[in-house]
Amino acid sequence: MCGLVALLSDSPIDSRLVIRMRDRLIHRGPDHGGLWVRDDKKLAFGHRRLAIIDVSAEANQPMQSEDGRFVITYNGEIYNYLELRDTLARKGHTFRTGSDTEVLLASYMHWGVECLSRLNGMFAFALWDAVQHRLFVARDRFGEKPLFWARSNDRCVAFASEMKALLCLPGVSDATNDDVLGNYVAGTYYEDGPETFFRDIQRLPPAHAMVFDNGGSQLRFWRYWTPDYNAIDDSIGEGEAVQRFRELLERSVRMRMRADVALGSSLSGGLDSSTLVGFLAKLRETETSFTQNTFSARFDDDLTISEGPQIDAVVKQAGAHPFSVSPSPQRLMEESPRLHWHQEEPFLSASIYLQWCVARLAQENNTIVLIDGQGADEVLAGYQHYFKSFQLDLLDKRKYWSAVRETTIFNGRLRRASRGFKDSARRFNARIAFSLLEIIGMAGIKRPALYKGPYDVGVPEAGPGLRLRRQLAEALQYNCLPQLLRYADRNSMAFSREARLPFLDYDLVDYCISLPDSLWIKDGWQKFIMRKATDGLIPVEIQWRADKVGYAAPLDLWLRGELKQWCLDRLFNGPIREVPGYQENVLRDLWDTHQSGSVNNSWALWRWISLNEWFSLRASGAWRDGIH
Repeated sequence: MCGLVALLSDSPIDSRLVIRMRDRLIHRGPDHGGLWVRDDKKLAFGHRRLAIIDVSAEANQPMQSEDGRFVITYNGEIYNYLELRDTLARKGHTFRTGSDTEVLLASYMHWGVECLSRLNGMFAFALWDAVQHRLFVARDRFGEKPLFWARSNDRCVAFASEMKALLCLPGVSDATNDDVLGNYVAGTYYEDGPETFFRDIQRLPPAHAMVFDNGGSQLRFWRYWTPDYNAIDDSIGEGEAVQRFRELLERSVRMRMRADVALGSSLSGGLDSSTLVGFLAKLRETETSFTQNTFSARFDDDLTISEGPQIDAVVKQAGAHPFSVSPSPQRLMEESPRLHWHQEEPFLSASIYLQWCVARLAQENNTIVLIDGQGADEVLAGYQHYFKSFQLDLLDKRKYWSAVRETTIFNGRLRRASRGFKDSARRFNARIAFSLLEIIGMAGIKRPALYKGPYDVGVPEAGPGLRLRRQLAEALQYNCLPQLLRYADRNSMAFSREARLPFLDYDLVDYCISLPDSLWIKDGWQKFIMRKATDGLIPVEIQWRADKVGYAAPLDLWLRGELKQWCLDRLFNGPIREVPGYQENVLRDLWDTHQSGSVNNSWALWRWISLNEWFSLRASGAWRDGIH
């Protein structure tokens, strides 16, 4: 895991500028800073390295091929690099390092841009071909690793792992993108396209690549992977599907264990992270020996949202070494400027701070690689609000008895689970699905209109019986997962940690997409196939738990307590007051009703608090000059 910068210009590039840009990313790679400048000084690569695979100096970047024709600067991990290395060696390639970087370079040398279809990993890179005079830039399928680009003028194009590096460039402004700001204020900003909060900076979308000529002109821009949500294998049986899912997930975990540094995992106590801890424990016992550490954020004094008992149960069965932190509102206040500086764009929930604290905990305990559970909900219909789409699909397909049965089981299970918590709505919404009466009422009449969102690539048509599949396709590619991946990358990299996400192995994702909906949700259980695949790996009470709680901080209580004055200042003072769409009377009403305890407006309020922090950093010059 690293940070990269690349500049291509028709005039000489000052290497001091490249170094400044590169070192703005030192948190992404504290182990080495590399620089490569072409002889004519019109092309330059910078690299900050976090050494994980082959930690020797020979594997430092930027890396050149032996003949000097190809040069690469790269951020990420190619998990199947050993398999690719074997394939390439049989085809005559030789290797001087044990790094995945050299394998990636050789893959391009052998297959050209078609190498992208062979890469199983998370990556963003810039690669120069001195014979073809082409700059090849690409990003992984799901966008686990970031890549941004800008033009400092008509004749210079620049790329970087984070926007703060591009803001070092003369001619690249820290001015706000008004359209993006408007979407954020309206609650419709999803990071689903190339535009960012900065007017002059764009992101390269996931699963996309670009080619530039020697003068910096863009020659090609294309999407190299698109999921097919219409290719459904209705013939597959439950037993076969469970077995194949287990095999693919275990293979994914095994590949993501490849590292020459200490490895651990994040553990929330939920099904996803617990499943990964279970697979790691199995592999530790059967294939390789390592110290299995887990890192958790927990709130044992807030029993309604606490997952402490679940964390303890998983740790006990796995035989892992647990480390925990209880994030505090006081420290959130202290660290908020730095947290926002690393995140680079505002964020919608203070729960991001939990990830931040877990990454710092891993750093304090010398664990560099963290296995994490991001992506499972989007792939396997795990969020509880997806259940409504599933209910409507059953009605669309005239499976009325199934709709009644699934509704009865799902709602009854949530009601029973809610009785175990005081003010259970803080933990989950037991009434999130349609009621049985609503289902019966909709069986013979017109149902809610089909959702027709703005997306058309990689999503099925807005048709009857495809509501859930369309919702999942959009969540995976556009309006959900991209933001979550940004949070995870910036939080882990802030502390020079690497987050690896086994549920986003593309073979596993493609397989899950091909499954019929009835294996995603069955007998009122979401993520049914994964629950079945975890037999014997995790405690039964985790495997079949219904009380899904989001990875959430007790922000509702903090806003009424320790954070009250701090939040008041950020809601009603500072640069936010000049933002178009700011309405003090509306925020006052939200604040007052929240303080009364009659409703939880913490999410609606935090959106503005975070935006004020972002603008305050801009006013201080932090986006251009760094934070100190």
